[in-house]
Amino acid sequence: MPSYTFQCQDCGEFTLFFKTMSGNKEKADCPQCQNESARVFFAPNLSSMSKPLKSQIEKGMEPRRMTRDELGKNSTPIRKKPSISRPWQMGS
Repeated sequence: MPSYTFQCQDCGEFTLFFKTMSGNKEKADCPQCQNESARVFFAPNLSSMSKPLKSQIEKGMEPRRMTRDELGKNSTPIRKKPSISRPWQMGS
């Protein structure tokens, strides 16, 4: 459920929760005074993430390097010659 924070000139900040992310969420009516309010944008709060979660996300960004032994001996696919199903496609 996405949440958006808005700034009312009279009442201050308030947060609204929406069922979908579709539509224009740049402005909303204040729930107290019904004035049109603009959306407030915040940077993501990454500093509050736990270290294990942060390191898992960072590890997921790069593919893990593996040796041929780790992949196994059948890891290299064997390419088969294409079967010729049409006589005019002969060659190569």
